[in-house]
Amino acid sequence: MNMKNANTFFLILLVVIVVYVLRKMGENQQSKVESKEEGGNQQSVCVMPDFPDVVVNVADCRGSYVDENRQLKLGNWGCDVVVLQQRLNMLEKTNILQPTGKFDCLTLEKLQRVKNVSSMSLNGFEPDEQIGLDTLRPSNVYSTQRYMDLK
Repeated sequence: MNMKNANTFFLILLVVIVVYVLRKMGENQQSKVESKEEGGNQQSVCVMPDFPDVVVNVADCRGSYVDENRQLKLGNWGCDVVVLQQRLNMLEKTNILQPTGKFDCLTLEKLQRVKNVSSMSLNGFEPDEQIGLDTLRPSNVYSTQRYMDLK
């Protein structure tokens, strides 16, 4: 009878441990799902935004006002996105972004690789990373953006 009680005790203990482990695994899976929903997982599939029929002319952006505090994210467009693309290209000289001025999936992927974020404002760059549409220098001597000049 004593052996039967010991076996029953160990069986109940085993069931409790299995239930505990399964519950913990379920909590971990739930937190991973919540992390993906909150944008915690930056490896998700990017869906190309539906941009309106706007053309951001890079040459026209020179001398225009750029709000360095605007939080740029997927779907934005404008001269500030051109500056973002320039700065990302300066930091990572491979997979050069075309100067579209549209924050598309390619821009998002490069931002995630370079800065490990999905959105940012231009003032989030370090001082030595801050190139931009410099109106004080003529475009023919502005070598950091020669690949972006339109002809």
